[in-house]
Amino acid sequence: MLCETIAAVATPHGVGGISVIRISGPEAFGICDKIFKSPKGKTLSQAKSHTILYGHIKLGGKTIDEVLVSVLRAPHTFTGEDTVEINCHGGITVTNAVLGAVLASGAVLASPGEFTKRAFLNGRLDLSQAEAVIDLINAPSSLALDTATHQLEGNISRKIANLRERLINIMAQIDVCADYPEEEIDALGEAQLSDELNDILKETDALLLSAERGTFIRDGINTVIIGQPNVGKSSLLNVLADKERAIVTDIAGTTRDVIEERVNLAGLTLNVFDTAGIRDTDNPVESLGINKAEEYLQKADLVLFLIDAARGVCNEDLKIAEKLGEKKAILVINKTDLEAHPALCGLDEHFPAVRISAKTGEGTEQLSEMISSMFSLGEITADDSVTITNLRHKQALFSAKECLSAAISSVGLVPFDLLGIDITNAISAFGEITGQTVSEEIVDRIFSRFCLGK
Repeated sequence: MLCETIAAVATPHGVGGISVIRISGPEAFGICDKIFKSPKGKTLSQAKSHTILYGHIKLGGKTIDEVLVSVLRAPHTFTGEDTVEINCHGGITVTNAVLGAVLASGAVLASPGEFTKRAFLNGRLDLSQAEAVIDLINAPSSLALDTATHQLEGNISRKIANLRERLINIMAQIDVCADYPEEEIDALGEAQLSDELNDILKETDALLLSAERGTFIRDGINTVIIGQPNVGKSSLLNVLADKERAIVTDIAGTTRDVIEERVNLAGLTLNVFDTAGIRDTDNPVESLGINKAEEYLQKADLVLFLIDAARGVCNEDLKIAEKLGEKKAILVINKTDLEAHPALCGLDEHFPAVRISAKTGEGTEQLSEMISSMFSLGEITADDSVTITNLRHKQALFSAKECLSAAISSVGLVPFDLLGIDITNAISAFGEITGQTVSEEIVDRIFSRFCLGK
């Protein structure tokens, strides 16, 4: 219930310099006045908004901690409610003691995501902006952070609101035609209606096209390193991860299983899978590793196809190249620190190629630039077109597209008022993204993914 005043620890659990206990609700100041004691006798209820007071938290005459307390008055707060943030020392025991004092004074422990949920319910954020909060917290790369920041600033909200408003205007004109048929009001001709719906559909398609890019930004690019044994696959994983993640030896076939590591490469997130070297073998254990490598190859968004620059391309490499099919792949010519063999057998004509040394790290910058270009993951700017990163948004856009397509195909075949059914459904689908038409169950599910205190 929004009438309750909620509280929770807003900082990560553990030992640190400070902890922050956040309190939000109609009784935030009154509850904290019971336990906060200022040397000058000033209460939080008397303090101006967006000021900080020094004092102590006391309960039952016992001092718990020395604190700084932020006073934030509605509506200019994150939740839109009166809010207090107690900055105490960052030990586990003292943090729990301060929170316990707040709860003992009348606050209720917040559920995960409840502060952000209140921001949504109080109109401070729409649903897409609220979802951006958790994306910002979990951002695995600078690109993901930029995308989440622009979504929190309302890039998606403004775009969806514009499309929805245009459909609402169309519905208003259709309703006029339906309510006053005898007046022969030429409010909306078939050609004009078709053009406007097609334009909205085109913009919806553009948003859907951005969803693939958005998925890579938010979740990372599933990247499989593949090649013959001993070409440097594990060495490449180690240099990308900037740590000894995989065992590296001169013995061919060391890697028998798939090793996974999430790496950040010049702002890109790669979910890298180091696989067993592919070759003909009678070893049953190595064969299992090779089979698993080929399974991961089929699921890959990107393949880093390694060859040994010192020995050039051989028949085994050509066989691996055939397995790639239409996969996005980069030919990674490794061991350039050694004397290079000239024979590439035309592989560099079929795949974009980059020369690296997994031993020294040389060439990894060029590799990251090539990946960024291949997936169109350039710098995200405030003026960029909206990038869809959320699966729920993608599904809602697809529903809107289906409704718009149905309406367009019916123009001229059915009366305008019957077209309104599909158009109304499209309006509802767009509203699911920003929260106007979303169910309470979906709202609860979204905020349940948030951390406690946010």
